[in-house]
Amino acid sequence: MEGGGAGAPKEASARDRLAAARVRRPRRPRLRRPRSGTAWPAAAAPWTAVAAVVVFGAFQLGLIPVPRSSPPAPAAGPASGPAEAVSLPGGGTSDGDRCGTKGYHHFPLPAGATDVEPPAPASPASGPQLSLSHYGYAADPDGEGDIVIGLRFTTPGTKKPLQVSRALGGEGAAVEIEGPDGLVAGAHGLPVIWPSAAPASASGAPAASGASVDVSDGGGGEIVVPAEALCPGHDGDSVARSLVPPADSTGAVTGPPPYRLVVSLRDPAVGTLRTALGLPAGDGLLSAVNLVPVARS
Repeated sequence: MEGGGAGAPKEASARDRLAAARVRRPRRPRLRRPRSGTAWPAAAAPWTAVAAVVVFGAFQLGLIPVPRSSPPAPAAGPASGPAEAVSLPGGGTSDGDRCGTKGYHHFPLPAGATDVEPPAPASPASGPQLSLSHYGYAADPDGEGDIVIGLRFTTPGTKKPLQVSRALGGEGAAVEIEGPDGLVAGAHGLPVIWPSAAPASASGAPAASGASVDVSDGGGGEIVVPAEALCPGHDGDSVARSLVPPADSTGAVTGPPPYRLVVSLRDPAVGTLRTALGLPAGDGLLSAVNLVPVARS
């Protein structure tokens, strides 16, 4: 415009309008967090008192269960026996006083027998033989368990019967389990559990009766090694697992087992049969180990 009159008013920019709106808008007070740990309890005190009354009423009405102390769990049974010779449940005596001993055997090993190398295959004229049909850990419903060992007798090269006494000459059987650091479990005088009604053998000998049992042609029984026969610090399950030799994917044995198991017994009938076959009586001793031949590449 020309002339001396006043110019037209300028319209406020968008930025100026926003600034003016902020000035006119009332400010809200900011909430500050308490700097000390006692500020918020003071503010929440009225609500805490109300909550306490509600909880107390719920307890009075039985709406909230009161925790009760549970009875202590029963103590577990011993996983091993003491480092001393003790009587075992079921019969026999532990070798706890021999714990850690290397090469210990209650019965001296028969001539030619060893607990280092697997036994040689039985020849037709080798006389009565003892082998292990099975061994492992058997747990019971109470959480305790025993090592169970199966015995198998054979009489290669003869049809003469082998009838051993049920008490094995009154001495029972002996078991030694040895690890790299010596004996980890052992017992002697262990009874053998014979079949209650063994069938007559192929040799024609009568079935088990009285104080003797016919073990010809693969007959046998079982030995139970209780936890009390284990040396301190060892449990039956771990020991039984260490009796199994390692194997590859095809099942071929690749090395000796970590622990060696030796079972031995002595019975007059063994010596009598050996003598009848023209062999040395060998004091009637028989032994078996858990070692098996290793696969050769």
